[in-house]
Amino acid sequence: MSRSTIVAIIIAAAFIAGTGAIVAQDAKTSHIVVQDETLHGISEQYLGNAFSWPLIWEANKDKVEDPHWIYPGQELVIPPLSAAGPLTAPDSLKPAAPPADTTQVAAAPEPEPEPEPEPETAPVQTVGVRKIGLVQTLMPVVSEEMALRGGYISPTDEKPLGHIVAHRADLIDREHLSTNDKVYINLGSADGVKAGDRYAIYRQLGRVKHPVSKNDLGRIITVSGVLTVDEVEERTAGGKVTKCYEPLGKNEAIKPYLDVVVPKGLSPLPATKTLEGRIVAFRNLRESNTYHEIVYIDLGTADGIMPGDVFEIYRPQAKAKDPDRGTQSTLPVIVLGQLQVLAVRNSTATAYVAKARMEGIKDGERIRLIRQIR
Repeated sequence: MSRSTIVAIIIAAAFIAGTGAIVAQDAKTSHIVVQDETLHGISEQYLGNAFSWPLIWEANKDKVEDPHWIYPGQELVIPPLSAAGPLTAPDSLKPAAPPADTTQVAAAPEPEPEPEPEPETAPVQTVGVRKIGLVQTLMPVVSEEMALRGGYISPTDEKPLGHIVAHRADLIDREHLSTNDKVYINLGSADGVKAGDRYAIYRQLGRVKHPVSKNDLGRIITVSGVLTVDEVEERTAGGKVTKCYEPLGKNEAIKPYLDVVVPKGLSPLPATKTLEGRIVAFRNLRESNTYHEIVYIDLGTADGIMPGDVFEIYRPQAKAKDPDRGTQSTLPVIVLGQLQVLAVRNSTATAYVAKARMEGIKDGERIRLIRQIR
């Protein structure tokens, strides 16, 4: 075997080990998971958008029970790009090019006659000058923390990875746990837990039925806090509550923490397409129009929406009889407020009430896209 052939084989093997193997079966694209890969990264690689990861999860639910956990060697089916709708990865999500250096350099002055040397002149020391530039920080289009705590609608019940089973002895008389409290979980080194690992403290709320079609959409999953592990035993681990979004009990369920990904450095612009849907539930499972109230809608990644998109909440009015023409006249819709999308799943999304102009917003209210991230 020639030397060039051997080198080519080595390079190909290194590429597959680093990026995961692509397998063509029955005209479908599949991907072999390698170490440290996530559904976000695989979605970016194949679908061109990290926010389309729910499409890959939906196509592989027979082998991926929890989207937080995929393992090296798993073969994932990659749905066709058309399943992701019109989503594309905007160029503006890439790191911005540094601004051009516009510093004006003065022209060198005409040389002047050298002065007569003076005796016993001390040597001149030159001090270096360092340029200081401005570092641009790209702001997320919506609060990443609000997107995390807002939760989502899961089509299936999510089995806890473990539970908080104890807390520090001097907290025993406390009714609720809060930030910086020491807690212990029933997972340890035998379960792969390491110091520094983070877990989401979560709750499963009521199931949601679509207010119009009555189809079962799944169960509301909310994140109540985050804990970070700082000590590990074989079957248990200790940690601190690093984020607390609501009062915590002492037997809360936990699951792997997954970073919330939202676009940065962008602003919602006037919508270029027509898209309508419905509010299907409130996070607190009650009718409300409180400013910043979390709601869930029946549109998702498959419909081409992204975190940051803005919807108008509206209600059509009954037609009025025109006594002069003898016909029915269509009245303008009543605008109740606005929603902004926080996080997106395949067929549903989490949003918050950005504006509330009238009372009585409820499940089933109509929404329409008015501004979108692009």
